[in-house]
Amino acid sequence: MKINEVIRAKRLELGMTQEQVATRLGVSTPAVNKWERGASYPDITLVPALARLLKTDANTLLSFQEDITQEQNIAIQRTVDRLVRE
Repeated sequence: MKINEVIRAKRLELGMTQEQVATRLGVSTPAVNKWERGASYPDITLVPALARLLKTDANTLLSFQEDITQEQNIAIQRTVDRLVRE
């Protein structure tokens, strides 16, 4: 799962609204909405608080995988290259 999917799924599991998440983290409701749509990402400094709020850990929130395939590695590199160019 991507981070936006994890945020949305965990928030819904806990019965929280986007507004409640935003209030607890000190961000705007539209910011949380953008995270869940994949239009933007939470600031890295919010990751620990967001993980605690959603009752998960940072690795799960960030979809960390111990091992990735060569194809996944190449896809990540291409995504980073594209984002840097933008």
